Amino acid sequence: MGKINKKQFDTIESFIGQESCFKGDISTDKTVRVDGNFTGNIKKALGVIVGEKAKITGNINAEYVIVDGSVEGNIISSQAVELLNKSKVIGNIQTKILSVAEGAVFEGKSSMLSFLEEAADNTKEE
Repeated sequence: MGKINKKQFDTIESFIGQESCFKGDISTDKTVRVDGNFTGNIKKALGVIVGEKAKITGNINAEYVIVDGSVEGNIISSQAVELLNKSKVIGNIQTKILSVAEGAVFEGKSSMLSFLEEAADNTKEE
């Protein structure tokens, strides 16, 4: 398992091209693909694809995240995060499934959501 099913990203609603710069926040029920420079937060998305030459400065909150470029910020993913071999993430990651390819750079703390959810449930029972 571990790898994200790429068919989940069939409907890309928002696209930031390689020669584009965008500042602001994005919220969508579909997938966002970033190939240029993005400064801001992706507050909500089904999927986020960070292209090889992309640079995101800000936080990402999505169900699925694939990183092949650079992210400086925290990633919260309710399902899975995949860091490809040329990716660089400086920030914390919270997710159920984390896949890190050989060659990827990850500087931060990772928290597995299922573990955090179980810990929260255990404290409620006490």
